[in-house]
Amino acid sequence: MLKKMAKIFRDAVRGADYSARYGGEEFLIMLPETATNEALQAAERIRQCVEKETFSSGDRETTITVSIGIAVFPEQGDDPESLIKNADAALYEAKKGGRNKVVIHQTKPKRKRKQAASK
Repeated sequence: MLKKMAKIFRDAVRGADYSARYGGEEFLIMLPETATNEALQAAERIRQCVEKETFSSGDRETTITVSIGIAVFPEQGDDPESLIKNADAALYEAKKGGRNKVVIHQTKPKRKRKQAASK
């Protein structure tokens, strides 16, 4: 299954992109110099490819789906740690929202500080 997933990722991304297994069932794909809309298109393409693929285990065949979380530099993080944290948060939103979907991390607007009243 991992080999097929790696092939799907390789086929779906550009030569400058980077994909890796990040943990158990989690993968990380970095798309340098990619706008939010392009990242969304790439993620959706990967989601659809995985959904259409048949995976074999012994004499059993099955299909799987993926949930994908996206965080874009610098809008949703300006360092690797915040990007991964925010992509992970978006991934869990996708899972909570029914799975087999792509979710872009929603940055919360910064709250304006109230200015002290002048006397």
